[in-house]
Amino acid sequence: MMGNNFRTMYLYIVSLITLGMIVGGIVSTVNNITSYFYPDSYVFFEQESSNQYDIYDYQDTRNNEIKRENYKNEKIKNSVVSIAIIVVGVIMYKYHWNIIEKERIK
Repeated sequence: MMGNNFRTMYLYIVSLITLGMIVGGIVSTVNNITSYFYPDSYVFFEQESSNQYDIYDYQDTRNNEIKRENYKNEKIKNSVVSIAIIVVGVIMYKYHWNIIEKERIK
């Protein structure tokens, strides 16, 4: 009987942890998608004037474009990881919760 209590506790703890994974994954995904479409303005402002007339060098402009693309690619990769966490969390939650439901019926 004691082993059954530990098993039940284990199932509830894993279910709680996987719910946390799901919530964390959703928050992270929303944050990454929001940052992709509305990046923080300070990420891209590295303006250095080439001369007294504030004419920017082509290389500076190209570097900023590359940084913008890298930033967006990073947000996409982070979103994919967050979605994977959500999927794994849902699968693990459903598996463990189904075991709890079956044992509750017995």
